[in-house]
Amino acid sequence: MSSTPATAAEDASTSPRPAGRVESPRRERFASAQHLRSAADFDEVRRTGRRAEAGPFTLRLRLRTEGPRRLGIIASRKAGPSVQRNFAKRTLRELFRKNQDALPPSCDVVVIMRSNFGEFPFEEIRTRYLHALKTAGRASK
Repeated sequence: MSSTPATAAEDASTSPRPAGRVESPRRERFASAQHLRSAADFDEVRRTGRRAEAGPFTLRLRLRTEGPRRLGIIASRKAGPSVQRNFAKRTLRELFRKNQDALPPSCDVVVIMRSNFGEFPFEEIRTRYLHALKTAGRASK
């Protein structure tokens, strides 16, 4: 019995995906263009954006005419040690990334973290974040 060797395309379709690498959809990715970076942009959002209080943080939302949705996080040393601040920033970036559809197409969001952020469970932070987005978005229309 002679068997023909499989082509590279057939091998690729039958071989399992390499473990450890999970690809996420591009639209949910937190791209570098979505980072609010300059002090002038932060100041503009803080000065002209709509504010929503959310307990462990304050959210400011400013609509723009074009461009991607952008996020900026303010976590001063008053908010706790660096481990706590960095954990909070990762949490807020994840909430922004997962809930981009709740935002207007072109906007800037600045989240100002408070010292009691670490006292709240993730689900409570998530609920407050979504409520703050609705409040700030409704106030800006």
